[in-house]
Amino acid sequence: MATVNSFRTLTCVAALLVSATATMAQDKPAAPAAPSAGAPAAASAGDSNNPWNKLCGQDSRTKKQVCFTVRELRTDSGQFLASAGVREVDGESRKILLVQTPVSMLIQPGIRVQVDQNTQVPGKYTICMPNACFAEIPITDDFTASMKKGKDLIITTQNQQAKALNFPISLSGFTASYEGPAIDTAALQRQREQLASEVQRKAKEAQQKLLDAQNAASGAATKP
Repeated sequence: MATVNSFRTLTCVAALLVSATATMAQDKPAAPAAPSAGAPAAASAGDSNNPWNKLCGQDSRTKKQVCFTVRELRTDSGQFLASAGVREVDGESRKILLVQTPVSMLIQPGIRVQVDQNTQVPGKYTICMPNACFAEIPITDDFTASMKKGKDLIITTQNQQAKALNFPISLSGFTASYEGPAIDTAALQRQREQLASEVQRKAKEAQQKLLDAQNAASGAATKP
């Protein structure tokens, strides 16, 4: 039953993101590389490029409105690392924190989430796909209240070497998105386009720096 519910949750979330032209499966590179053992997670992109987004849509099975307030963690180059989002169904008190991590994590220890230095909340992976693993963690009103006041939501998992990896997702802007209206799909599309443009710009800059360094080294080698 847990697997069925996981598929149902992911299907609903994916439907929301598809309608916003950015599904969880399509918005990141295929099979993102897991950070090396002991390496700290990279910092998230700036708020203007990587904010919390609230997406709402109707569950085709229950006909109830589902809202998902989500934020992604990316490297400076734009590579996807992790995401976390609060899922709520209209008329239901139960809330779910849906967490997405890279593949190649150890499944058995599960994951832990915490706000700043607060108590860690354990969770289990529910399903892994070729490009990511997902965990669903039931959360309380107290937990969402701590997210509104906190600085970072920290996801902790273990890689294949049983080394703990932390993925800190900034909570800046969470309250405004969580309590506000769902984002306009056109606005979300513009954000995605801006992010893609910024990633391309940084890639070109890095390539140019590499070429300049190679040219400088070649010039130095030809001098008598």
